Amino acid sequence: MRKFKASILIAAMTLAALAQTAAELDSPEVNRVAMKLNCDCGCNLNMACKMPPDGRCPVCQRNKTRILSLQQAGKSDQQIIDQFVGESGKAILVVEPGIAGVLGPYAALGMGFIAVIFILRRYLKKKPALAGGPDVDPDTLARIEKETANFD
Repeated sequence: MRKFKASILIAAMTLAALAQTAAELDSPEVNRVAMKLNCDCGCNLNMACKMPPDGRCPVCQRNKTRILSLQQAGKSDQQIIDQFVGESGKAILVVEPGIAGVLGPYAALGMGFIAVIFILRRYLKKKPALAGGPDVDPDTLARIEKETANFD
């Protein structure tokens, strides 16, 4: 009976400890570090992600727990990031887009707009040739007139 009570007490304390840190896992301090690290579960998001259905990715939750424990041990954000890079390689780092990554879509939009205007201006400058103009053979025009006269 004594072992059963001890097991229940240990289970209750474990649940209380997990419930206490669940709110801390989504704290701004933990997410500040987690946003700089890629999740390696295949979701292509950073570790600050929220995954359905319960809003937690097990890989991110495990890594956030590690981040929280390292922060509580007194390590700085850069030391935590360096530890993750040392264990998993540089692929775990989130690469922020540079100036070309930010301006690229706007530059492409601007070039597309210029191309549309250029094509429209060029199309509107061309005037269609009138029937019977210098481009139409007089024999062909006479044959068309003769054939359309029969339709009346």
